[in-house]
Amino acid sequence: MFARTPLYDSKAEVDGKLEPVVVFGLMVDVVSPDASDDVTRVPPAGENRLDRISGQIYGIPDLWPVIASANRLIDPLVAFAVGDKIQVPTRERLAAQGILSS
Repeated sequence: MFARTPLYDSKAEVDGKLEPVVVFGLMVDVVSPDASDDVTRVPPAGENRLDRISGQIYGIPDLWPVIASANRLIDPLVAFAVGDKIQVPTRERLAAQGILSS
């Protein structure tokens, strides 16, 4: 399944001001939400970045797209608020799919 995913690029001049450029691309979902996923709350401020949450749960910050896909998050820069409940695929499910070694 493909989703429109914003990819942030450098800034461009618009009406004399520098504005961020957003380019839309296509991304294949890493995983889909599943009933076996753990549900957790987003930790306090400063820890609500997906790479930090991934690092805490999986020990690998680079698996943040897994959490984004499981929550159908399109824009990783506009993530979750502190205290939000999010789905986090289990290590076992990721191992079974070949995403994470057990």
